[in-house]
Amino acid sequence: MKELYRSKIKDLLRPVYYFCKDIFDLQGRKRLKKNIILKDYYRGKRAFLLLTGASLQQLDISKLKDEYTLGVGFIFLHEDIERMNLTFYMNTEPSKSLNPSNPNWPKSHLGPLGHEGIVQFYREIDERFANKTILILGSDNYKYIGINNLFKDKKKYFVKAKSDLHIFKGEEYKIIVDLTKRSTRGGGSIFDSILTLIYMGFKEIYLCGAGYTYDPIYELHFYDSYIFPMSMGKVKAENEAKKVVASHNKERNTNIEFYGIIEKDGVYRGIYVQKAKKCDVNRKKHMVINEYARLHGVKIYNIISDGFESPVYEKITWEEVVDNVLPNPPKLT
Repeated sequence: MKELYRSKIKDLLRPVYYFCKDIFDLQGRKRLKKNIILKDYYRGKRAFLLLTGASLQQLDISKLKDEYTLGVGFIFLHEDIERMNLTFYMNTEPSKSLNPSNPNWPKSHLGPLGHEGIVQFYREIDERFANKTILILGSDNYKYIGINNLFKDKKKYFVKAKSDLHIFKGEEYKIIVDLTKRSTRGGGSIFDSILTLIYMGFKEIYLCGAGYTYDPIYELHFYDSYIFPMSMGKVKAENEAKKVVASHNKERNTNIEFYGIIEKDGVYRGIYVQKAKKCDVNRKKHMVINEYARLHGVKIYNIISDGFESPVYEKITWEEVVDNVLPNPPKLT
């Protein structure tokens, strides 16, 4: 109950806070007005949303090089990303990904960055993505871009978040997506990117690497999941995979379970899961987003792995995508 009251108080104060914050941000308002060109620009097209879940390892994303694609987070660490002509990259607040207290970000790749590492993170993006990749970034971080001479030859758009899609006891914020002004966001990269794709007019959205929407939840990321050499044999690899997850749970106070291994890229990769909570707020958010998409004539498909279900979005296998979707152009509406 206290959480609900605090949320309502914040809702009352938030418009005043943002009004005071934005009234002097003349350049920021100008940047957001440019987003009108994105409104329904890709009407009737389909897009593949590349997320960073470990389930992405089971897809050959190089096959998407002729499709509209949007990547988020640390997707630039994927070995195939430079070969697939990524259309969009979206990251509205990199400091959340670089929080040293979060054990899921890849320290081995980028080092201990913290909030001050936003500039280095942006430099990684600038170097790893070709100039034809369109960037969608947080307007409040523009100061890091200008003074460091970043993204000079890249097309970029900026957005501002108004509030997250919180849900308390069946109540939710009304979703209003207008990238020319502060608008309600989802409170996570998957929610933000889906809403942005809907704003741009895409009518089919395929989720790739969205293991956190599966049942059971497919844990970890493609860049930090545990791998084992095939030379040790499958039985020993399974035993080692079980030992690793026990150590993982003890170190990070988690409760994920071993779910099997797969052979991929010449190694064994562990599959780890967690049972979804009965009152999963994120799942409720996905239900709200999916209904918002339906009302706008948008179909969201979840590309799932063997042994999993998709409780919210319509499921589809990668084999079905390759055989039935990619060979055919999207149906224009």
